[in-house]
Amino acid sequence: MNKVKLTIIEGKLKGKTFEFTDRTTCIIGRHLDCYPKLPDDADHNTISRYHCLLDINPPDIRVRDFGSKNGTYVNNKKIGQREANQTPEEAAKIKFPEYDLKRGDELKLSKTIFQVSIEIEKKIATTWKPDPIENSNKFNFFNFLQNLLKRAQTEENLSNLKEY
Repeated sequence: MNKVKLTIIEGKLKGKTFEFTDRTTCIIGRHLDCYPKLPDDADHNTISRYHCLLDINPPDIRVRDFGSKNGTYVNNKKIGQREANQTPEEAAKIKFPEYDLKRGDELKLSKTIFQVSIEIEKKIATTWKPDPIENSNKFNFFNFLQNLLKRAQTEENLSNLKEY
């Protein structure tokens, strides 16, 4: 199963991890309905109530600033922030660009920094080699097909057993 993890590596909540294994969109901020939700306290008062949007489809993750007052940063590069004279409502009408994140990227909201971790499930490929043809130096296509059909039938029987 593919997984996206966000771990807070700087800030008051250092060490806290958020894991995502399914397709989801969420908003980071201080509001009660945000996830990840950051505290509404003095240490986080420079983070907007609705700060930035995450679009997650493991192993992919994208971020978009929501018109935050103090901006959102990816690897110390500002990716969005409303103008000083704009209200949160005005900024909410602006569609800021989205940015793809990758393993090791840092997402900074004020003094809180998340590090992106991506785990990709590796599928093990199996290879099959036909049984050697006995007493012959020539390739015997008929024997090869028989062995292939036997193998397919055996695997089908095994997979049928797993269903019960």
